[in-house]
Amino acid sequence: MAGSLTHTMKDPSGGVVRPADRSRGGAYILRCRPVSAPGPMCPGDPTGTVAGVDEGLSLPLTQRLSRRPWIAIDVVVAVMLATSAILATALGEKRHPSGAPWDAIRYAAILVACLPLPLRRRNPMHALYLVAPATVVLVALDGRGPTLITAAAVVYSVAATTGRRISLKAALAVVGGMVVGAMFAQGGPAWASVLALPPVIVVGWLAGENTRTRRAYAQELAERAAERERERAERALRAVADERLRIARDLHDTVAHAMSVIAVRSGVARMVLDTQPDEVRDALGIIEKTSKQALAEMRLLVGVLRQSGDGPDLSPAPGLADLPDLLAQITQAGVNVDLDIDSGSDRPALPAGVDLSAYRIIQEALTNVVRHAGPTTAHVTVRHRHDQLEIQIDDDGAPVGRPPSLASDGQGHGLVGMRERVNLFGGDLSAAPAGHGFRVFASLPIDEAIR
Repeated sequence: MAGSLTHTMKDPSGGVVRPADRSRGGAYILRCRPVSAPGPMCPGDPTGTVAGVDEGLSLPLTQRLSRRPWIAIDVVVAVMLATSAILATALGEKRHPSGAPWDAIRYAAILVACLPLPLRRRNPMHALYLVAPATVVLVALDGRGPTLITAAAVVYSVAATTGRRISLKAALAVVGGMVVGAMFAQGGPAWASVLALPPVIVVGWLAGENTRTRRAYAQELAERAAERERERAERALRAVADERLRIARDLHDTVAHAMSVIAVRSGVARMVLDTQPDEVRDALGIIEKTSKQALAEMRLLVGVLRQSGDGPDLSPAPGLADLPDLLAQITQAGVNVDLDIDSGSDRPALPAGVDLSAYRIIQEALTNVVRHAGPTTAHVTVRHRHDQLEIQIDDDGAPVGRPPSLASDGQGHGLVGMRERVNLFGGDLSAAPAGHGFRVFASLPIDEAIR
């Protein structure tokens, strides 16, 4: 017999799919649980939701017993069947052929037909090899007693634990042997046995086939539930990885912007330290304000990374409404910014993801202007189209004869982060020199983001 299953398995709907012990003829116990979603809710419906048995619901007695008690029960039943068959043969009227030798054969056949009953739980085919021939001998010798119950029980076990083709062949072999034995009995054909014996074996086979099918069906349900649970866990892991990547991009944008402003203003302060003390004081104030803001944002992002469970957002995500504060910081870093954004009342509300991505793209583009062009002028244009948001950032380039304020090693993640944000919504991004400066153009589909 197949080994028992003792574990429980979570169903994605929140229940538990709990298998019973296979060795004792148990099966997976499933229950339909009403849910708020419409549609049929039963295990046989592939569109329904299968929920498991509640934890407090105990299994039936027949499924709580382990293998050993069932074997003990089979031993008692086998002894009772053998005893009743021997008494019926010894005390009943004489049958053909008669005589002590034939009675001895009948007694031996009774023992062989009844005593292997407990073996059916460990190896039903071996039990069938012993019980079937002995039962055929008893039928041919006009034996008495309920030995046919043993044959039906063994056929049941074979059908419940093997494939349909094998168990059907075994059942037909047993029925055929009994019919042949009854037809060629010593006292003449036993037509009553021909008509009565096969249905008993057929009932045993049908019961075993039903048990096998039910077990296979429940096992498939449990495997599907486990597969759904694995898929749910994988989706959760992917979602965590995507969220950490988003946070990493936000962290990069925050740090890069703050460090660029600090580097520019500290350089200015160093150059005018002796000649313009007031300018130095202003530069230090800008550095202090920028660093505090960057530390606050970094604290929020790191706090999100440290959260072990779901919790409310610590701060609202920035969006296009926060552009004035961003442009004020960029202006303090030495870059004059002209903002052209349509702000009509009929402008559709942007999805939160598009709003955040647009802000981060503008922030990163202006940070690159501060880093690479130095004091210059930048132009930011934001246009709401019917189905997309267009963003364009242009700068006039570095002053003639002046090198960029910060050197670039070509390994920055600014453009990569912007491109990933745009690709997330299926948009387009272009970044290339334009005139004496540089141009960044991004389009974010709004309809795609809403879907």
